[in-house]
Amino acid sequence: MSIKDSDPRLVIDANARFAAERPDVPIHLGVTEAGMPPEGIIKTRIAFEQLLARGIGDTLRVSLTLPFDDKGKEIAVGRELIHDIEQGRFRSVPPNFFDGLNIISCPSCSRVENEKFIELAEDVKRLTQYAQEHKLTIAMMGCRVNGPGETDDVDLGLWCGPNFVNLKKGEEELGAFRYDEILPRLKRELDALIQRGSPPSN
Repeated sequence: MSIKDSDPRLVIDANARFAAERPDVPIHLGVTEAGMPPEGIIKTRIAFEQLLARGIGDTLRVSLTLPFDDKGKEIAVGRELIHDIEQGRFRSVPPNFFDGLNIISCPSCSRVENEKFIELAEDVKRLTQYAQEHKLTIAMMGCRVNGPGETDDVDLGLWCGPNFVNLKKGEEELGAFRYDEILPRLKRELDALIQRGSPPSN
């Protein structure tokens, strides 16, 4: 059984409840769409530390948005995490880690049709630094398999095809834009959301 989410708190809760009800079923752990390092590693660590320390989890997967040539880093992060937990080394998380802007992004798997998705995810992270204190979620999806549905529940969602990036506000489609023209439109929509009243989360 694999029960994943981009929010490690939901991953912890769902897997702990399932393990209590069905201890006979092996569990595969993962924080899906964790995003880019270092935040993606922190989210993954939060879930894995809590669950593995309770004896929950038979296999695991670290999912990070990385260039294809760097995907081996996921394995290195997973091994480091397991080693730290075995040694009793746990990392604390600041109380406000989940406050403010949350960028989730998929793990740049083989379904990505244009590697510009990875560059775009990094550009979005840089572009949105000014909005860090606003409690909003932006989702970056790299393919048209998961992208359309998995961007429905966020404030702004981008899902990438071979030549265009589709932009959504909740379930509303805002259009398809070239990779070189999506960032200004994303900023415009983000500014509008902030102006309409996403309160700072301090």
